[in-house]
Amino acid sequence: MRKRSLSTQALKTTDWMRYRPYTRFDLYDGYYLKQANAVFEYLNRPELGFRQPFQREHLKILAILITCYFEDFVNDIGLWRALTRKYTELHGYALPFYELSEYDPEYLNPEDFAYLIWHQLSKISHKSILPFSPAILEMADFCYAFFDERLEDAPATPFYDDWLHIGPDIDFFELKSRLKWLAFENYLAGPEFVQELLASLEEIAENSRFLLEEMDPGKLIYSLEDEYLYTRRSAFGAMTMPEWLAEIARCPDELRSDIKRLNRRVYGIFLYEGYDDRHYHFRYSPTKRLFHIDRRSIDMEPESMEPGAESGFFGIVNWRGDWWLSGTYTGWSANPEDERDMPGGVSFYGWSEAEQQRIRESTAEMEESFLDYFGDRMMLFPNQTELFKALEDQQHAYNVQIAKKYGKKEPRKSKTDPAKTIPEDLGLGSGFKDLAIFFVPGEGQLISPVIPELIRWLQADTPAPNKTNELFYSFFTECHPALARFLVERYSGKNLRFPFVDDPAFVERYFGFFMRYFNPGDFREPIPQLSLINQVQ
Repeated sequence: MRKRSLSTQALKTTDWMRYRPYTRFDLYDGYYLKQANAVFEYLNRPELGFRQPFQREHLKILAILITCYFEDFVNDIGLWRALTRKYTELHGYALPFYELSEYDPEYLNPEDFAYLIWHQLSKISHKSILPFSPAILEMADFCYAFFDERLEDAPATPFYDDWLHIGPDIDFFELKSRLKWLAFENYLAGPEFVQELLASLEEIAENSRFLLEEMDPGKLIYSLEDEYLYTRRSAFGAMTMPEWLAEIARCPDELRSDIKRLNRRVYGIFLYEGYDDRHYHFRYSPTKRLFHIDRRSIDMEPESMEPGAESGFFGIVNWRGDWWLSGTYTGWSANPEDERDMPGGVSFYGWSEAEQQRIRESTAEMEESFLDYFGDRMMLFPNQTELFKALEDQQHAYNVQIAKKYGKKEPRKSKTDPAKTIPEDLGLGSGFKDLAIFFVPGEGQLISPVIPELIRWLQADTPAPNKTNELFYSFFTECHPALARFLVERYSGKNLRFPFVDDPAFVERYFGFFMRYFNPGDFREPIPQLSLINQVQ
């Protein structure tokens, strides 16, 4: 009987293939898996200092991600270069935290390894880590020397050039498969988005169990994935996957803007209105806009469907002038009463382009009125009653302004008691000592009980040591970018301290980076709040 030897390698084939856009493991993959195991062996040395604070599984993932960076460089995939270009464009430096006087954007760099280790280990473990801790710098130097020695022998593959070739006639679902790889199966955004998706599923299991009972789990996951493919922003520069794909695609330049526009997703309830040879016709219920959706998007039997009698819940995206259904389709017999209770809200791009422009103009008028009335972008109030009264007065001034503009009769001022008419949808609860209202440029009013507390912490002469970390994370995770800039310019950022670094100049230097790292979702194109209601006045 032939004896079998068991592999002692910590990382297995499945660990490496988790970040592949293909399914077949071959000698090429075997080479890189071998390197990843050597990296893990070094990471797992007790004297390096990673074993105690981090789980073994975290270090296994990190070893794979570090090796993927090397593969990216060898094959000229372009993911890391797209990231450093983005950082340079945004912040004026290729990477935060490190001295870059000898940085070579065309070669391997110890700073690349150091930043990758810090970023991914922080996200994977949910821990605060010093980016220039001795362990990280030692590991970065090891990786640089280790992979530099292997450059001449490292195998390359033509796969990625073919995979990233995107022509004007590419099949939509082939294009979508590239976005799925970027979102869940590549070494940069993949770990972050997989964690977030799993957290969403756990939340559904805990709070919306009926969805799991009514919907096949595979279809639910497929539906949830679409947000990550098109609109979700990564902590790497707050980039969406269409933006990242546009950076690395092997395609004509004119296609790059088409790829970026894939993030303009419309999601919610649609009413079936018929079909022709190329399209299904669906009317978006919240805005009544008619969309013509490519029939190749979904397999339906339109001959058995009656126009005006069936509703569907799904998402669509536009690729080169045609709308495609992406994700799952859930249909039912149309009932306007039921539709009011369905989730989904209103997508801004569900309005016609003319209505989008009108909404933006109305928002600009409201912003101008707010600034004229209050004389400032932010106001503080001692309680909800005072805040709501001020908003009522400001709204009346705005209505008068609009009436004059269009030659209409001046509206009468409401005589209601503000204390009895505080709207429940403010969602503020009760018991707050004070509140703030801030007009976000291009979007609308943001009302928050957190802002006054942040202001107190920013102004404190000597903030309590236990408050500095809370201030840092509250500020960078909860503040809209426009609000964060406003607060620092008005009240100073002298009390903002990055954990382990007792120097406000450090936060000031990397302020823009921290905003995108901790709060990437708010770096979208400004979406007017007026677009979230079903009727624009």
